[in-house]
Amino acid sequence: MLANRMKGEKQMTLDIDELGKFAADIVKEAGALLKELRTEPIKLEEKGDHANLVTFVDQEVEKFLVDNILEKYPDHGVVGEEGVFENVLTNFETEWVIDPIDGTTNFIHNFPFYGISVGIVHKGEGLIGVVYNPVTDELFYGQKGNGAYVNGDRLTISPEIQLSEALVATSMFWENIWTKDALHHSIIQLYKETRGVRMVGGAAITLCEIAKGTLNAYIVPMLSTWDYAGGVIILKEAGGSISQLSGSPVSFELGGSILAAHPSIHQELLNMYVDWID
Repeated sequence: MLANRMKGEKQMTLDIDELGKFAADIVKEAGALLKELRTEPIKLEEKGDHANLVTFVDQEVEKFLVDNILEKYPDHGVVGEEGVFENVLTNFETEWVIDPIDGTTNFIHNFPFYGISVGIVHKGEGLIGVVYNPVTDELFYGQKGNGAYVNGDRLTISPEIQLSEALVATSMFWENIWTKDALHHSIIQLYKETRGVRMVGGAAITLCEIAKGTLNAYIVPMLSTWDYAGGVIILKEAGGSISQLSGSPVSFELGGSILAAHPSIHQELLNMYVDWID
């Protein structure tokens, strides 16, 4: 049992197994909603530029999750991409970090690599990760100290591999991610030294694919916490190595870069970014 309380209120106990089951259940239900809404005409809005999109589906799925979370756990906070939850998050020791559609552009184009991601964080520490791909019907689950699973089957990182055997996912293409006017030097090095490079979108699901062994690394210069929280918890429990590109630990409070990989190649990849400053 884990002690959990809202600041200034009476301490409450939290059953982690019950919390995890509830999280998995509502994420699976949200996945059914996501599939249902995918059949309706999709109205798009741009968030800053033409490549950063949001749909009414993002908002509906996030509202579904927030409403269910707060009905069951009214003393918890929620960090969501669409900002449905409006309370001040510093009032909460336990927070749900949610992405209602991990891979919105993939969802819009019906590219089958998208899903729902939830990470539950207590005092800055990741407790539970749940990521669901409704297209493949894969439910990924990780619980601190209790392993990672996909549809109930244990996930464990495979034996040691060489960098030359690795399939790497990345969005690290630009020297300057804001102006996008020149290729980052590492992309050429990755193509030369690995088996292949892919850009598939959907950060949390990509992290889960590393846990599953279909990918071996993921490199990205900037993400928000909701993009990766659920996937990071799952991959750590599967035995993966995760850091920022600077080598610093990944934060559940502030977004940043991500280098997630099979442990045997993590440092070798990190060496490509020795000058990186997060």
